[in-house]
Amino acid sequence: MTTISVGMLGCGTVGSGVLTLLNRGDNQISESLGVHFNIKKIAVKHPDKKRGLNITKDLSFTGEIENVINDPSIQIVIEVMGTLDQAYKAIQQAITNGKSVITANKELIALKGPQLTKLAHDYHVDLYYEASVAGGIPILRVLNESLITDQITGLTGIVNGTSNFVLSAMKTDHSSYEESLKQAQSLGYAEANPIKDIEGIDAAYKLSILSQLAFGHSINLKQLKRKGIEGVTSNDINGAEVLGLTIKPAVIARQKDHELFTLVGPVAVYKQNPLANVNGVENSVLVTSTALGTTSYSGPGAGSEPTANSVMSDLLAVTKHILLEQIGTSFNKTTDDIGESSLMNLPLTYFLTLNSFTGDEAKISPENYEFLKQVVKVNHAYFCVTKLLTKEQKNELTSALANGVTEVHFYPILK
Repeated sequence: MTTISVGMLGCGTVGSGVLTLLNRGDNQISESLGVHFNIKKIAVKHPDKKRGLNITKDLSFTGEIENVINDPSIQIVIEVMGTLDQAYKAIQQAITNGKSVITANKELIALKGPQLTKLAHDYHVDLYYEASVAGGIPILRVLNESLITDQITGLTGIVNGTSNFVLSAMKTDHSSYEESLKQAQSLGYAEANPIKDIEGIDAAYKLSILSQLAFGHSINLKQLKRKGIEGVTSNDINGAEVLGLTIKPAVIARQKDHELFTLVGPVAVYKQNPLANVNGVENSVLVTSTALGTTSYSGPGAGSEPTANSVMSDLLAVTKHILLEQIGTSFNKTTDDIGESSLMNLPLTYFLTLNSFTGDEAKISPENYEFLKQVVKVNHAYFCVTKLLTKEQKNELTSALANGVTEVHFYPILK
């Protein structure tokens, strides 16, 4: 029996889930791999706090991160404490100390992933981060292993459970945005300060990570076209349904030649689109590739055990590398020379809602505009589907509508 010594940074929701899964699966892991994991030290803010966990006598809690990352007996460090700068420094030190690292920190990998990957390569250790995107869905392993010989041309997904829950609740419960967000908070799906979720920041981090593996390109988050869901109204949700559409919070990356076209924000999808049926806190990623066409990967996007299961998957992968003396094969892909642009620069069709007319409604009726293909009026609002529009044509339509409508909402329609 081989003993692998592990240290952890953080023991909140995900960290507690990791300990639960380790205890539950200890016998199976021992029988299948001949390995026993010894969790030696866990760094937490309050080491003396009582925890409702099955703690072994060999495990100790410490208030100092250095006690974990500098312990020469620890071979693998699991980082689940969050934060950016503190986690970055800790993981850097752990790697330079010759320890493989597993992290669930999406912000860290989105912003510092290429640097840490290079450092891990230089020090011949593993760096894995499956849990940083889409909770329990093994999407990073699919991109890095299952599709490694295929050419990926596009990614489309729902990767933020909070935003998806809010829009789903607005549709099914006919509630307002504010009511749906409060419900998400009461159920523990949204933080007290949900700004990173509702403004698309969390989703942007995840798209950057997906892009690193799918296209070998780390997205410039400062230039990324990003929009949150806070502007989506019940009127928009209802109008979309009249036209057979559903509004969803999406991340998109499409490669054309040497350009990557990206978008983070609410979009409209027809009911036959796989994303239309992804509701609540569920996540889903559609991958388009040359050999397989479009494949779909769906499952729970958050929660203690689903996310912890992804950490465990990485832990077993790193352990196999240690046993086979193949350590140093982290998630990575050579960065290609690729440009970056907004998806809105491509020709698209749009769902739009028109409200708050300032002039004669009859004169500015959408039927009078050449770029509109389908128009429905419900009460005093118009709901429209446009023809395929170039960026210039969309701008022209926007300018024309501005003459008599004070509230126009555009949503790209995904085929």
